[in-house]
Amino acid sequence: MPDGTDGTGVEEDALERDAAAWVALVAADPAGSYLQTAAWARANRDRGWRVVRVVARGTEGSIGAQILLHRAPPSPWSRGYAPRGPFAATLDVATVAAFTRAARAAARRHRIGHLMIDPPWREGHPAAGWLATEGWRPADALLINRTRIIDLATEESELWSALRSSARWSVNKAGRSGFTVVEAGVDGLDDFGRMYIATAQRGGFSAAAYREIFHGFDADGAARLLLARSPDGEPIATLMLITSAGRVVELLGASTPEGLRGRANYLLKWEAIRTSRLRGHHSYDMWGVEGGRWAEFKAGFGGEEVAYIGPWELVTDPVGRAVWQAAHAVRSATLRLRSRTRRRTSG
Repeated sequence: MPDGTDGTGVEEDALERDAAAWVALVAADPAGSYLQTAAWARANRDRGWRVVRVVARGTEGSIGAQILLHRAPPSPWSRGYAPRGPFAATLDVATVAAFTRAARAAARRHRIGHLMIDPPWREGHPAAGWLATEGWRPADALLINRTRIIDLATEESELWSALRSSARWSVNKAGRSGFTVVEAGVDGLDDFGRMYIATAQRGGFSAAAYREIFHGFDADGAARLLLARSPDGEPIATLMLITSAGRVVELLGASTPEGLRGRANYLLKWEAIRTSRLRGHHSYDMWGVEGGRWAEFKAGFGGEEVAYIGPWELVTDPVGRAVWQAAHAVRSATLRLRSRTRRRTSG
């Protein structure tokens, strides 16, 4: 993608503008995330977020980030957030400096008081030092920054051998018990919602939001919905998979008590991994390593545990940042008060 005439890069605030070039930029990076795709931008635009794209020319290619803008009315200022961005096929100190200049220029144009990034760069990468030199500072975590990734560029027999013996036993047990896995697609969203709703309530997520996300990525052929069924055909476990730049992300999963007892969740995950390889994808990301039994469950399928450098903040206008924080705090308190009032009234 060419440089802008001001030497700071190319900034796009129209989602449709040069979409093919943006898709190519994300796809060129093996770590290119679904959070940086046009589909994710569309999903967030429907929720009222603005999206801008910042691209700068680095030493050997481009570095870019798709930035979500969160405005806190009545303040005119926004906070920018680039989940799993910026990204670049080649990264060095000059490339990070070029991106920072482009980000500052975009901040001036869009009244962004502070910008948060959460790049796909692994813990220990020298980029952390380069960011600090450019004025970025470590920030509080917004994404899970530790995950487990399986390399799919191998034979199926090797993937199977990488499973712990207990995981292989559970997969085989579910198969012998008559559980099956089907590619449900859009038709499985109702079953997904029924299984996921309890998890959504516990985690503060809206199941309806993930319906929108699935439709957005499915339109680009980048979403899969798998269902595990009991011998009598009842859905008992589910996984939603999102694909970007050859990487499959296990976005969401849920299981009924029967599915857990019958080890259907093991069969389901194995089929997700196995069929992702058959589709030609290069890696399978379990999208987070939580503590306790879920971390152990995921570790049973092999792969490498990966940690990222975490989020960084660039304050582009101290006054704008302070105004945004004050307005955001007032708005959040107002929404909490309204929510409590509704609960008391309905109760």
